[in-house]
Amino acid sequence: MNLKKIFTLMMLSLAAPALFGQEKAIDRDAVMKAVVEKYDTNRDDQLDQTERAVILKTFDLDGSGDLDKNEKLAVAKAVSGQPNSEQEAALPMTQDLGSHGLAQEQIDSLAENFRKAVEKQAIAGCAFLIAHKGEIVFREAFGFADLDSERSFTTDELVPIASVSKPLAASVIMALVEQGKLNLDDSVAQYLPEFKGIKIEGTETAAGPITIRHLLSHTGGFWGNKNITPEKVALIRNFERPLSEAVSEIAAYELLSEPGTKYQYSGAGYCVVGRVAEVALNQSFEEISQNALFRPLGMGRTTFLPSPEIRQTVPTAYQKKDGTLQKTLSVSNVEDLQFILPGGSLFTTMDELAVFGQMQLNNGQLNGKRILSGESIAEMRRLQIPQKGPKTYGLGWFRDKVTDSDLAEVTYHNGALGAHLRIDRRREVVTVFFVHQTAGPFAELLNRRNQFVNEMFPIPEDH
Repeated sequence: MNLKKIFTLMMLSLAAPALFGQEKAIDRDAVMKAVVEKYDTNRDDQLDQTERAVILKTFDLDGSGDLDKNEKLAVAKAVSGQPNSEQEAALPMTQDLGSHGLAQEQIDSLAENFRKAVEKQAIAGCAFLIAHKGEIVFREAFGFADLDSERSFTTDELVPIASVSKPLAASVIMALVEQGKLNLDDSVAQYLPEFKGIKIEGTETAAGPITIRHLLSHTGGFWGNKNITPEKVALIRNFERPLSEAVSEIAAYELLSEPGTKYQYSGAGYCVVGRVAEVALNQSFEEISQNALFRPLGMGRTTFLPSPEIRQTVPTAYQKKDGTLQKTLSVSNVEDLQFILPGGSLFTTMDELAVFGQMQLNNGQLNGKRILSGESIAEMRRLQIPQKGPKTYGLGWFRDKVTDSDLAEVTYHNGALGAHLRIDRRREVVTVFFVHQTAGPFAELLNRRNQFVNEMFPIPEDH
């Protein structure tokens, strides 16, 4: 395969008319510069063999070893910052802010909020998307994907979303339930015999059945993610072994509480439910997720296991330490990535996560296609834990603004790497925030984002 020749031909084709559906030529030099800026990971102002291979692996959807016309279009659209329906799922971008009740001043104020966060070095770079009534009204990136090279953070970045993976993993399980392959109240021991007779810590009594419902709602009796031994941390942080091995080790530990009696946010529980699905279908959770959710939604770049070449294009991870932004490691830096953390290691794009959010807002439909039933979406929004309150947990979602019928009007999830997905049914709004940072002023930024969005889209009086 002559990658240099492929790339040269690709760039020549980008000068063709009607590239974006308009009868005009594109500035080939500008596109070339944008491609180099995005994919030149070693910052030597040219694309070497490895960097060209990244482009080919990212956009060669049919696996032909070459880029056809649509795949070349996908490259151009990606570097131009435009959503690309050929390469990935995307919601339509509105051309009329007024039809959504918005003024340009509101958009400008929102953008300024993110620019200030970058200027103050609270974050290196980020991207934010707002979809209202199924149309994108704001989609913009700010700052840098890498501070050393000053590579810009774009709206097209593939980013690890940490625990924002949970609502997607839960949706995969709900799809399997609808297909009759699992049941929410199935016992884990039915699929994983090593959990049969598991005991509660400090007792000699076997715990009651752990169910799939318990695992999706963090009520399985497992330990949390913080203040635990290094051995337990390794069960959800060692990415160089298969999920099956981690779950076998999880089964060797006793539970902390009787299943179904206590909410304890637990990455281990999501590992177990992912392994249940693998055993039930005799497939990896990656394959299951692609077939059950990602492909039906057109989420072509979403994956738990991006190739090493693809991971090289991920924005640098940072942490705020001693008042400065310092490079840190994340799952994107794992050399031999094997472990699928069902509730915490998904990579996706902002557009594709917005598509998933819109499907949830539409009660399981997108563009006339049924992905999940309305009943499944409602079950995910319903209280699933013993505790009650305004902010509780359903199946894969945190819940807020709960109705009299116990359905959350606002569902959301945040991740330890800064990503955030929020669905507000009262306002018909989906918001997605992307950053790649393990510690930062996320609570402050979250509050400001929510305040802006709430002011931009008041709750209708008849709601």
